[in-house]
Amino acid sequence: MSQADPQIPIFELLPAFEEETGLPVHPRPVPQAVFDEHTPQGASLLQLATRVRALGRDKRLRRIGVVGCGAGEGTTTVALGLARALAGEPRQRILYLELDLKHPTADRELRLAAPAVGVAQFLEGRSQVPVLRHPSGGFWVLSGGSKRPLPLERLAAARLPRLLSAVDRVFDLVIADCPPLLPDPEALFLQDHLDGFVFVVRARHAPLETVRRAALMLRPGLVVGFVLNAQRDLLRR
Repeated sequence: MSQADPQIPIFELLPAFEEETGLPVHPRPVPQAVFDEHTPQGASLLQLATRVRALGRDKRLRRIGVVGCGAGEGTTTVALGLARALAGEPRQRILYLELDLKHPTADRELRLAAPAVGVAQFLEGRSQVPVLRHPSGGFWVLSGGSKRPLPLERLAAARLPRLLSAVDRVFDLVIADCPPLLPDPEALFLQDHLDGFVFVVRARHAPLETVRRAALMLRPGLVVGFVLNAQRDLLRR
């Protein structure tokens, strides 16, 4: 066999997706509130979606991470609500991508059965075909699946870029639900793979200095905005 011609490009083998469409979804009360544009929470997320789209006109902002300084900030609720708000734009295909693999909660919040192949199983190499669900909220869901104790960087370094490249070909925007920055800064690994972060701060939860320290861990310019969550303890993770 002759040696490969170095001038011929070798294209990356990207994963395919399996789709489950038309799934009934009956979210728990908190996600249901943020899905409703007539509630204060839903109206606020519509405003956030408008700002995200505006920012995307000036810079690449297709892969958006939602992150907080620690557990309990409400990142899953905000990420699901933002995906739902963005999906209201005609002809926009929006994906919610769960990357907090130590504490996956999206299936529980949406009251969906666990996927046959979630993000964790794909990143582990157990399958080449992640399962996309399309519940009635208008956006697509690629949830974590089984809980995994391994650090995200160790688990995802080889296969996450392939997954995100495949996602870019199918979706207009990706909302990535990220692990918290503290105490283990797993989300820092995602800085090289996402275009920006929405930083979620739950009112009366973490000390201001802790929030500031966590936000400064991200590279300058990557935080595109802050969300003050649960001002009246209405939104919980």
